[in-house]
Amino acid sequence: MAALVRKKVDAPFFNSNCINPSLLLEKGLLSLDGENSKKEHLQKLVALPASAEYKTAFNRWFDLTGDDSRFQQAAFTVKNRLLIGMNGNAGLETGCCLSRNYGMPYIPGSSVKGVVRNWANSNLNAFSDDIEELLGTDDSEQPSRISGTVTFHDAWWIPKDGGKPFVLDVVTTHHQAYYNGSQDEPSDTDSPIPNHLLAVQGSFLFVLEGEPEAVQTCQRMLEEALKHGGIGAKTAAGYGYMRPNLLLASNLQRESDQRLPAEVKEKRKAEAQRKFEQQKQDEAKAELEKSPSDIVNELSLHYKTQRDSQDYQKKIEAWIDSAIENWQLEDRHLLASCLEGAGYIPSKKKKNHPIRKARLNQLKGVK
Repeated sequence: MAALVRKKVDAPFFNSNCINPSLLLEKGLLSLDGENSKKEHLQKLVALPASAEYKTAFNRWFDLTGDDSRFQQAAFTVKNRLLIGMNGNAGLETGCCLSRNYGMPYIPGSSVKGVVRNWANSNLNAFSDDIEELLGTDDSEQPSRISGTVTFHDAWWIPKDGGKPFVLDVVTTHHQAYYNGSQDEPSDTDSPIPNHLLAVQGSFLFVLEGEPEAVQTCQRMLEEALKHGGIGAKTAAGYGYMRPNLLLASNLQRESDQRLPAEVKEKRKAEAQRKFEQQKQDEAKAELEKSPSDIVNELSLHYKTQRDSQDYQKKIEAWIDSAIENWQLEDRHLLASCLEGAGYIPSKKKKNHPIRKARLNQLKGVK
């Protein structure tokens, strides 16, 4: 291979402890001579930690995406190892998906979205229309294609104290001469040829963006996809499987809270409260818009198990008010009969007996 680094910067470049791994893997690659030269070159990469600049950039990204009214963050830890972007380097015959600015591994958002879609197509085929709304049209050649409502951002490798992202791996090739056509038959005497690879270890921060309900649905699908299908290359051999790391996510959130200015915290808190109140109003409105038959069926199924809930009782009173104002008398009688049969009116010894009885009479139109 042709040397891509000038001789004058050769020594300081390769002896530096803060070199960008992306340069070392690609543009800074010197000609490699000798049987173990590739392995030695990759070992230099494996020894490199995350730079201070990357840690600052990661913290900035975490803080920017911490608004849970727009984003959903999740930390996942690689169970074994991860191979991502293996075909990205022809010179070493092994690659890794690295950010150009910081040289740290990342998982492209397109790959994250791809594993979610693949899992959804395999396990939720009956909900194809809903999946298309969330993820967009699968076939980009369709004239009526649409984009999804959820954005899948690149997953960042999470820098931890003393942690290093890279690990040296090896795949052993057998019967190379047979497979490249220079030998008629494979033989047990053929020597295996080890091929060293650059794999990734540690944890990643996944970020989804969109409406909270849609994002939460995609987040659950992502968790299932990473736990049961993995991501990246060689998943059949156990690579790329991940599990949620709630403790790490909690620690990252605590550190972010300490960094954020007070005014940002207050603004996010106020926005979250506004969203919550709006959601409650929308839910209450949806309850009142239910048909009489739907409300009667729900009461028949759930009243006895939820009768002690104050929130449920408030919902029933809202239904009664809406029925008195908007329903036909026949439907009002049906609701009153359902409530009476379910035990809406307590025994005469209870203080609210006359109140509940009066409410049902009002519902029936009895004066």
